Amino acid sequence: KDVVLIIDISGSMDNHGRMEMAKEAASTIVDTLAVADRVAIVQFSDVASLIGGQTSLIRATSDNKQMMINAIQELEPIGATNFYDAFDKAFDAIDKTIRAEQTTGCNIAVLFMTDGQITEGVSSTCRLCSCDNNDV
Repeated sequence: KDVVLIIDISGSMDNHGRMEMAKEAASTIVDTLAVADRVAIVQFSDVASLIGGQTSLIRATSDNKQMMINAIQELEPIGATNFYDAFDKAFDAIDKTIRAEQTTGCNIAVLFMTDGQITEGVSSTCRLCSCDNNDV
């Protein structure tokens, strides 16, 4: 399978142990992947980026999984909450993996971990619907 984890690292994740719960869940998911799987992790707050500097999904080898788990454990909450950039990065990574013919050819799963509401990257017109407010 191809798996993309999207992890909110905005400042509000510092409340009520949310960041630690997200780290634990993400690490557990990465640990369960097999070498035939591909994975990418997107961290986001004001802006999003892929952990490890990748631009596409990578094989879930033991070394790659350990690198990702280590990077997950180092995440620190900061900034606002920009869902749009997070999803852009996730779908770009999936697209690049498919175009490079490096996909598993199996199911694609996107897991989105957040505690909140969009606070960054929102225009006066909602991008996900045709409403005139920021409610999504």
